[in-house]
Amino acid sequence: MALPSDFERVLRLYPDDCQPISVEPLVGHDGFSGAKIWRLTTPRGPLGLRKWPHEHPSPPRLEFIQAVLWHVDQEGFHLVPVPLETHHRHGYVRHAGHLWELAPWLPGMANYRQNPSPARLQNAMIALAQFHQAARSFPLPDTGPSRSPGILERLERLQWLISSGALEIGQAVAAEPWPEAALRARRLLELFPLVAAEIAPELTLAATIEVHLQPCIRDIWHAHVLFVRDEVRGLIDFGSLRPENVAADIARLLGSLAGDESSDWQRGLRAYQSVRQLSEDELRLVSTFDRSTVLMGGIQWLEWIYVEHREFANRAAVLARLDEFIARLSHLTERPK
Repeated sequence: MALPSDFERVLRLYPDDCQPISVEPLVGHDGFSGAKIWRLTTPRGPLGLRKWPHEHPSPPRLEFIQAVLWHVDQEGFHLVPVPLETHHRHGYVRHAGHLWELAPWLPGMANYRQNPSPARLQNAMIALAQFHQAARSFPLPDTGPSRSPGILERLERLQWLISSGALEIGQAVAAEPWPEAALRARRLLELFPLVAAEIAPELTLAATIEVHLQPCIRDIWHAHVLFVRDEVRGLIDFGSLRPENVAADIARLLGSLAGDESSDWQRGLRAYQSVRQLSEDELRLVSTFDRSTVLMGGIQWLEWIYVEHREFANRAAVLARLDEFIARLSHLTERPK
């Protein structure tokens, strides 16, 4: 089988049983990281080849991510794609300005939205808690108690959005020709000030809370949880992993799975806490992480599209994400104050 020269140069650094019999590009998925992924059929079994974008991650950051994945696997959590080593015992290859990774292809499909159920929601939250338990012992320079880095960043960003940022983004929207996105952008910008004044003091208070820090995924949502029937068979896409409090991951995943359904939130929190108990401070942070995501998540997408001019191959998926933020932000404006 003839392979592109890039593939040949990368894969020849891996063992013979990792060489592909066939190659299939992953297309039509909802990933937004900019990475390109191929499924390889090899004598070792199905493998995934990932080509990271130029700008992210840096080699030290990827080495940290891989170290965490190796650690949790050694701690008994096997639902992550542990990177394979090259002949030189490296976890990645540098080639043509990109970092390349090779890892086992995990079974299952990220199809929670197509087939949601209480059992799936519970199992997803249990898997997240098990990942957190395994990652808890990873050695970090500072595990706290410390203020949450994510909360501090959100507070700073919200202050900027309130002072001038939202206006600047709105001006950029008016100058761009993507009409389907512009309609959604205007709605998000209309809803933003209705909630911003309420979330600002909540973030200010949350920024004073000191909690334990550990490696957290930070971008764990329904598209990154693989199921076989109701069982979780894999968690994928760790490009945003860094030290944080577990509340950030819980809010991200539960917000994705449960939306605004309070009974599903309670079910998910119970499932998570069947493995790892949360403190009162962590529960407060879960709520603040979720509410601030609802407030600013859609605005972040507008900045990527209209200010930074990022290109997204799957425009329909981008519009669907904007619709989700509009629905949740609308619900937030309707809640009793």
